Amino acid sequence: MKTKNFSELVVNMVIFIFGALLFVSAQSIEVGAAMGQGGDFMPKLCSALWLLISGLLVVTTVLDKCPREEGEKGNLKGFFLTLILLFLYVLLLEPVGFVITSIVYMFIQMMLFVPKELVNKKQLIVFTVVSVLLPVLVNLLFENVFYLILPAGILG
Repeated sequence: MKTKNFSELVVNMVIFIFGALLFVSAQSIEVGAAMGQGGDFMPKLCSALWLLISGLLVVTTVLDKCPREEGEKGNLKGFFLTLILLFLYVLLLEPVGFVITSIVYMFIQMMLFVPKELVNKKQLIVFTVVSVLLPVLVNLLFENVFYLILPAGILG
C-alpha cells in the first residue's frame, strides 16, 4: 500500500472510530417525547450516517488501486484542526448556545478548507451568509417543527 493510501486509511479509520463512539454515546440519550420524535432521534440518525459514510471511506481506501502522485499530500493538519474545532464546538455549545457557536464553527470550518488563494471578498460574503443563515434556520426548524429547544446559551 502506498504511503498516501496508508495515511488516508489511518485518517478514515480514526473518523470511523469517532463515529462508532458517537453512535454508542447517542444510544444513551433519553427519548423524552410522548409523541413524535424525541431528542434522541437526530443524534442517532446523524451518528449512524457518520458511521456508514466513514465505513464506506475505509472500504474505498482499501480497494483503491490507483497510484498517487508523489507530491500529493493529505490534509492531516486540517483534519486535526477540525477535530479540535469540533471539540471546542461541543464544549461551548451549552454555555454559548447553538446559534452563536454554530455560526462561528461553520465560518472557521469553511475558512479552514478553502485554499487561501481562492478566498476573496465574494467568498467571505458567501461564507458569512451561509454561516449565519443555516444555524438560524436549523434552530427555527427544531423549535417550530420538531418542538425541540436547542441550547440557547447566552441568548436565552
